Amino acid sequence: MDHNSLSQSERDYAAIYEIHPKLGFLISDNQTQSKLCISLVDGLSQHLLDLESSVTQRRQQAGELRREMAMVIELLKSREVVEREFRSPPNITGKHTLYDHIDQDAVDELSRRTGEGLEEFEAVAESDGARCKLALEEAGGVDLHNSEDISITWSAVSAIRELVEESKRAAAEIAQDSRSMDHHCDQLRDTIRDLEADESDTGDQLLSLDDYNVLLRDTNEIPAIVEDLREVLADIQRRAEEINVRYLQYSAFYQENLRKFAAIARISAAVAKYVEATRESQARYAELLADIDSGLEDTWSLVSWYRNFHSAYDSLIAEVHRRRQAQKVLYAAVEDMRSRLDGMYLEEMRLRTTFVEKSGPFLPSDLCPFIQDPPASFVVEEAEGEGARVDRFASVQSHETRYSKQASTMGVDSRL
Repeated sequence: MDHNSLSQSERDYAAIYEIHPKLGFLISDNQTQSKLCISLVDGLSQHLLDLESSVTQRRQQAGELRREMAMVIELLKSREVVEREFRSPPNITGKHTLYDHIDQDAVDELSRRTGEGLEEFEAVAESDGARCKLALEEAGGVDLHNSEDISITWSAVSAIRELVEESKRAAAEIAQDSRSMDHHCDQLRDTIRDLEADESDTGDQLLSLDDYNVLLRDTNEIPAIVEDLREVLADIQRRAEEINVRYLQYSAFYQENLRKFAAIARISAAVAKYVEATRESQARYAELLADIDSGLEDTWSLVSWYRNFHSAYDSLIAEVHRRRQAQKVLYAAVEDMRSRLDGMYLEEMRLRTTFVEKSGPFLPSDLCPFIQDPPASFVVEEAEGEGARVDRFASVQSHETRYSKQASTMGVDSRL
């Protein structure tokens, strides 16, 4: 019994010693890889939600944009342009509205491109989403539950080794005691045989009292020795069972971590398979997403611009009215200035004419040539330019003396 138990303990210890470094690596690596796998699965789940929400969100935005664009187009069509100064685009024969000033073909083209991109985007997202669900199903069927932890330190292995050594020492003691008992039994058997032989020959007993007492004492000690041997054997058995329990724990924990290692590998393979299968489609997905967002943003900008266009037209009407009022005030000021300039010119002409008539005949012409010059004449003219039909500004310009005309009026010799 002791031999079998000791052999089993040694085999169990050898197996534990072999398993220990492998198990230590698996425990450490599995902890890291488990966290990574959980992160991968969580990321894959979030990716699936992103795929679904991206399509839903863009569909909602596109629908809202269509409604907003239709409303603003109707708003522009309902706003008639009635001011006579405003130009209408070519080939407009009917009612002139603000809608005539927008490029409907460009709006339709932008809407068409965005719609086609959205349809392809939805198809790519649906295909990748199906692959993503399949990968999640494969990963979801893998159990990453942690087994109950056990001590796998080298000190624990050393403790098991010490149990084996204790059992070996106990087995050695049992062997020694067994040999002693065997020797005692041999002596006792030989003595009895010799006594029986001598008694049959002579009829006398040759065993002395001292020898008898020694044999009796040794014989009486046998039960105690046997009891001690039973206790030692029980200790060996107990240690063997303890070592076997530790071996079974190590073995079970090792198998569990091997299973977990394989599970981690399956999850990694499922995620890697999805990534590889959707490499090109995800690149297309990102490209389509950027194009769609750009198209939606451009459409929103158009809607905003058309609304501002409608509001700006109201401001334009108010501005035209303001400028007309300002033009009236300006014309009044110009007419007042023209009248005052004409009056000042005529008064200056009268005074110069009087001087020339009174004193001119007596003055040499080369004494003061410029004394014969007429006064400066100013002409108030309207500055023509773009928008003159709306704004007609007046400017005051100084002109050279119109000598020939004024000289005839003053009766002055042109040679003076």
